[in-house]
Amino acid sequence: MKSWLSYDFNDMRLEDAPMPKARPGWVVCRTRVLQLSITEVAEFRGLPVSSHEVYKEMWNKQRPLPLFGHEFCAEVVEIGAGVENLSVGDRVFYHRGAQCGTCRYCKAGQSQYCRSSTFVGEDTPGCLAEYFPVPAHVVARVPKEVSDFECASLQPLVSMVSSLEGLGISMGDTVAVIGLGPMGLDTLQVARVAGAGKVIAIARRDEVLSLARSLGADVTVNVTNSDPVDAVMQATNGLGCDVVVDCAGGSNEQGHAGTSAFQQGLQMLRNEGRIMEVGHLPTGAQIIYGLIEKKGLRVFGRRAPSARMIQYSIDLVASGRVKIEPTILHKLHGIEKVPEAFDMLANKARHGIINPPQVVVWQ
Repeated sequence: MKSWLSYDFNDMRLEDAPMPKARPGWVVCRTRVLQLSITEVAEFRGLPVSSHEVYKEMWNKQRPLPLFGHEFCAEVVEIGAGVENLSVGDRVFYHRGAQCGTCRYCKAGQSQYCRSSTFVGEDTPGCLAEYFPVPAHVVARVPKEVSDFECASLQPLVSMVSSLEGLGISMGDTVAVIGLGPMGLDTLQVARVAGAGKVIAIARRDEVLSLARSLGADVTVNVTNSDPVDAVMQATNGLGCDVVVDCAGGSNEQGHAGTSAFQQGLQMLRNEGRIMEVGHLPTGAQIIYGLIEKKGLRVFGRRAPSARMIQYSIDLVASGRVKIEPTILHKLHGIEKVPEAFDMLANKARHGIINPPQVVVWQ
């Protein structure tokens, strides 16, 4: 089979590799459609993200490695001993929701707090190959109502649904979403389903804001010609919003907002409002604490997905309540197109990208 193997930062090569075998508890999958995450692009390029040193250490021990690739639609082609939750022919995606069973929380019977996930593309081979092995407990099957392209985008949706459950959007809440990549567009739709009374979408590209309106945003703000804090205050009659979800934070080198969007989010919240950062702020980033203390704000981190939230995410797409297909604008054909997908995602605005470009490997 063909597989992309990573030798170092910015050094990935398509090579012949042996077909994987399904060990006990694992399955072998054939990649149907894959997409990269913006975090993986930063990791591969060697930008200062939290996992930078992890990859350096891995390459110091062994190279090349089958790294990256955790967002996919794949077909199960071989079942290992003891696997009961999957069958040959199932279409699956990776959800990061399986508890490890060995950490202090799992041992204490509180596995809902487990954060020791298996990371596909790091702890196990990723999907940047025609076939790849994966533990059966970290993937879930999807029904026929979910297309291959939607399936490949389910992992980010599951992440957002789970985190928004922890954030606790209530009926009638005003929710501001900063940054309208795939996670931001997922967030505004899930917020609407969860009962938000008003959703304010904030970004810098008119075409993305137009899509946000079609997906349910009540108010859109282009930060290139409007102050987002003033716009939110105007939309809330000077009160401020109940919830902010910052999907724009991240490395400036990757075209993200650094910490500025988070700081603006603190300003646009009402007293005792809630904010969640999902954009992976740069390593060592500093946040000015004053408004958090003065306004009694609550800052939420990400939540690991439960089995219930994984199934709920699948149902949202299968039923059409969350729409992914309109965000997928670029489909590349052939596994050799992976470097092109990396380049396009690293330069989203230049290529007019919303969802990461998807690579069709097998149809």
